[in-house]
Amino acid sequence: MKQALYRKYRPTKLSELVGQEEAVSLINNQIDNENLGHAYLFSGPRGVGKTSLARIIALQLGCDPIFDISEIDAASHNKVDDIREMNESVNFIASSPGKKRVFILDEVHMLSNAASNAFLKTLEEPPEHIIFILATTEPERVLDTIKSRTTQIVFKKITEDEIIKTLKKIGKKEKIDLDVEIIKMIANSSEGSLRDAINLFEQTHNTFGAKASIDDLFSLLGKLSSKDFETIINAVETQDTGAVLNVIRGAYAKGLQPNDIVDSVSEFFRNLFYLKYLPDDKKLSSLTPNLKKLLEEANKKIPAKQLVRILDLIDEINTVISTTSSAHLKLELFMMKIIKPEFGSDVKSIGYRVDLLEGKLIADVKPEKDEKPELKVEEEKIEAPKPKKNIKKKNKESLENFDVYWPKILEELREKLSSRKFSYLTAVSPEVESNGTLNLFVDKDNEFLLKELEKSEEVIDLLISEVAEKMGIEVNIKIFLSEKSKSGDSKGLDAAQEVFDVEDLN
Repeated sequence: MKQALYRKYRPTKLSELVGQEEAVSLINNQIDNENLGHAYLFSGPRGVGKTSLARIIALQLGCDPIFDISEIDAASHNKVDDIREMNESVNFIASSPGKKRVFILDEVHMLSNAASNAFLKTLEEPPEHIIFILATTEPERVLDTIKSRTTQIVFKKITEDEIIKTLKKIGKKEKIDLDVEIIKMIANSSEGSLRDAINLFEQTHNTFGAKASIDDLFSLLGKLSSKDFETIINAVETQDTGAVLNVIRGAYAKGLQPNDIVDSVSEFFRNLFYLKYLPDDKKLSSLTPNLKKLLEEANKKIPAKQLVRILDLIDEINTVISTTSSAHLKLELFMMKIIKPEFGSDVKSIGYRVDLLEGKLIADVKPEKDEKPELKVEEEKIEAPKPKKNIKKKNKESLENFDVYWPKILEELREKLSSRKFSYLTAVSPEVESNGTLNLFVDKDNEFLLKELEKSEEVIDLLISEVAEKMGIEVNIKIFLSEKSKSGDSKGLDAAQEVFDVEDLN
């Protein structure tokens, strides 16, 4: 039988261990200085080299792999009797005279409390020739009394660059020629586990050969295809529930389970979240060009407020999908709520529906002649500077993503305004209407700030200019006193007086 690549290329020397420089340096120094501890706790994600380093330590000490190294799976040997049996074997001399004997306990967090307590005495005072190396992916579940008797070494996830480099090296030796975009996606999907990456690399080649595509890889991972996400994006825009249900049915036919589909949808919209708010994030650079293109298309069609609503729905489905007895139904309802906000009963879905209605109706609503506006003060009309040639009168995408642009606008104005005048803008609540009007709401207890803004042409002119520059739209600015106070007392007024150095007139 052919040996699996992840076993064939398991490191046997400290210099071969990938991505754990700190752990390797510590162990190397201790071996060179002959001051190895009697017990270690290796903690970190799966497939990053914990057990491999434990074996390398034993080999460095000259242990015989058969007689001097004992590997115990604590997940299946987690009872008191199992530990008592190990304790008895510890008291025998090393099988090879003059050699150390190494006990490796994998998944040590799986030991029962009774078994852990039975292990404590031996762990604290083992014979001189014994070294214990405990490994775990969940250190928080290991008893503190065991942790306190060990030297703890934390292993980190392997970086995508290191995984890609290793896969290319293995591919060259094994004559496996997969497209570089496939290798990048394997590294991205492995979540820092080199073992998982090597296994998926081999599985992809064995199943699809050198002509494997991204969608082939997605089928192995239990993910929706690029075409599926293209359909979902379009369905979100057109509210086509039938198209989404067809995607789900097609995924079922390929063998995907509800959990797989939820994980796939979660990953996509999380990447979209990063693209919208952290476009330079390193995580996005490892995505394939096709997937990046899909995300950019989705970014144009899904505004920030709707994305947050979708992420809330994803968080909700993730908490129930693994425990519910009707996973398929939960998944279908979840996808329907993504497509049609009116199906959602949560606060964000209701708020989003109100926003949609306001966006459609606001232009048609005209106050009666005798009707007084609810808001108290409105700034006199301010003439905005002439828009640049590339500025559109109304840019729907920019309007819907206003909360994404606002922090960037403030950042630019920080450099152009005095500290005092910049503080005016940090104290307002901005809201943009579908007709391109930018409303600045001032706390109702802060009339002083309202007056300062009304007479500060520099602030208003620069704000109009910066909005045009960043968002590509020409706005009219109106200033109002909000009906609601941000605090139930006079804190807003006190803060303004402190900032603007005015005396309390009362």
